[in-house]
Amino acid sequence: MKATSIQTRRTYEVKAGRNTTTVKVKSFNPKTGSWVCETQNGKSLNIKDATRFVREIGTAKKTKTVKTERTKEVKARGKLSGLDAAHRVLSEAGRSMNVKEIFETAMQNGYCKLKGATPELTISAALQRDIKTRGRDSRFVKTERGQYAAK
Repeated sequence: MKATSIQTRRTYEVKAGRNTTTVKVKSFNPKTGSWVCETQNGKSLNIKDATRFVREIGTAKKTKTVKTERTKEVKARGKLSGLDAAHRVLSEAGRSMNVKEIFETAMQNGYCKLKGATPELTISAALQRDIKTRGRDSRFVKTERGQYAAK
């Protein structure tokens, strides 16, 4: 990189030996002609050579994910994710069910196609993760050990 393009309070990828590391430029020291940087671990680092700066990090714009027509078509045909299928089964049943019942009902009704050695455990993990991460906003509630219901 050119020395003129390096700015303070920005994050860069820097060469350190054969490796690269991420640093944040704190300031420029005109007496020594070096940039005072801080690593992710909080260590201070002085860099004199601008060619060690590989690229700036965090300047790329994030792209918005747009649903394609294919994903809308798949949802319309009834092929849901395991979590969506579990919610549909529990909503239609109107009672709490264990994971094995949820899985069997979803497969019988053709809501989803889970392939794998332990699809019941996949649904169980997804239900537990949803309840833990979303908390009160979760679509599910654990009624007792191994039993789940839709809100």
